[in-house]
Amino acid sequence: MDSETHFSIVFNIYGGSNQILPNATSATQNYYGDRAEPEEDDADKEEEPALSPEATRLFSYINKVEDLRVYLAQIAECTNAVELARVIVNMAEREPRITPEEMVKERFISLFFPLTPLFVSGKTVSNIRARINNAWARRPRKRL
Repeated sequence: MDSETHFSIVFNIYGGSNQILPNATSATQNYYGDRAEPEEDDADKEEEPALSPEATRLFSYINKVEDLRVYLAQIAECTNAVELARVIVNMAEREPRITPEEMVKERFISLFFPLTPLFVSGKTVSNIRARINNAWARRPRKRL
């Protein structure tokens, strides 16, 4: 009697682009978060600081690390809800995953609380939501 070897394969797909290779012997994909795969030539170059855990939560809305770093710099400079709302509306116009419905939800607005150290007052979800709605209504419309 021949002994047969059976392999159990489980595919867990959580989004993004996936390749299923039925004839491949192995496939490996490495994730480095906000950094590219380290190369030996880059050892002499300065590395940008790693993003904080609070900042990495925005990856579900913003794909490019470079864009995220620009947005984080703008967010960190905000001193009130009006300035933050302008940044969020700017993000919504450029990022397809930030929809008008999503940008006023509590789960989205609460991501910005740890990223705004210069806020003195008015750091509530309802206040920021109202300022986002005002900024969205006043934004210049683009003609097609």
